[in-house]
Amino acid sequence: MIDLEKTQKLILEATPVLGRESVPILETMGRALFEDILVVEDLPASDISALDGYALPHTSLSGVSDQTPAHLRIIGESPAGKPCGAFVKDGQAVRIMTGGLMPRGADTVIKLEDTAEDNGYVICKIDPGWGNGIRFQGESLKKGEIVLHSGDIIRPLEVGALATMRRAYVQVYRKPLVAILSTGDELSDFHEPSSPSTAMCSNLYSLAAQVVEANAIPLCLGIVKDDLQAQHALLEEALRADVIVTSGGTSKGKYDLIHKAFASLGMEMRFSNIFAKPGKPTTFGIIRNKLIFGLPGNPSATMLSFEQFIKPALFKMMGHPNGPGKSHMLNVNDPFSRIDSFNYKQGGNKDHCRASQVPLGRPLPGPPQHQKPEPETRPARLKIVAR
Repeated sequence: MIDLEKTQKLILEATPVLGRESVPILETMGRALFEDILVVEDLPASDISALDGYALPHTSLSGVSDQTPAHLRIIGESPAGKPCGAFVKDGQAVRIMTGGLMPRGADTVIKLEDTAEDNGYVICKIDPGWGNGIRFQGESLKKGEIVLHSGDIIRPLEVGALATMRRAYVQVYRKPLVAILSTGDELSDFHEPSSPSTAMCSNLYSLAAQVVEANAIPLCLGIVKDDLQAQHALLEEALRADVIVTSGGTSKGKYDLIHKAFASLGMEMRFSNIFAKPGKPTTFGIIRNKLIFGLPGNPSATMLSFEQFIKPALFKMMGHPNGPGKSHMLNVNDPFSRIDSFNYKQGGNKDHCRASQVPLGRPLPGPPQHQKPEPETRPARLKIVAR
């Protein structure tokens, strides 16, 4: 067996970074950019007003005060999206709204609250300074600047920036397709009746949910019986995916056949069994350049193994700049921190207790203590005497 950190290193060294694909802007959430995003035009593209007020030449305000206000004739208006075609001269002003294009000749905006209108004139008693109230061309971004870098993770802020750049489609790293299958004659699915000899295959659904949470694509292939030929055939089908994840059949029992099924497809084994509990019977290898993970059948151990080994690999495949992060330790608030035998700092499963069959993120308290049932008592049989 090998330890956890060496196991993680082996996996990440074997994990490729996938290529790119072009997707609509609203499908980029949580994904890594494949390309730098450059500014194609100055933003704003022209000088615009940052205020509701009046656009005017600053020279028109020379010497203004409460005692000597300036009276400027209003020659037009410039609302947002409807520029004024007038040229503003000294002694003139244009009524302007936030986002309105600055008219030619004007170089200052005085806000509405500092003015008064009277019979077609605006009265100004203060000088706010040259250039006041203007968003100048290129103030936010200059043409040719890099606004987002390759590897940046897209969130709502970045979506807004992409929309501003008029990028309806964006190049991002491709999502890996993850094939999921579970082995075991005892497993059943929703459409099958429950019985004392079967167990519901929750791993198919919990693993698929973890894949979705990691922003990858699950491909659920269902349950395969403890039959070598059947497992070989289903694994052959699964090789169209980028990653294959199996649960169950990784121990050394008579019907634990997944190792033989892997070998029949020419798997290059990288490790088998790690020094951890739950999750000890975990296998990793490569078949035809595809990542293969054989996880234990215990649901809690399966989900923990996904978090520790598969999720970091998926992040690397999708071009995340920090990959899996610097530490394998699960956050104290993570539901699996309590069953992680290596998570000592967070008070994890130091005693390597068995994990529950229901994935609730907690170890069992110890070996079950069961009392021998009392012998069944039955009423005495009546003795019939022949007469």
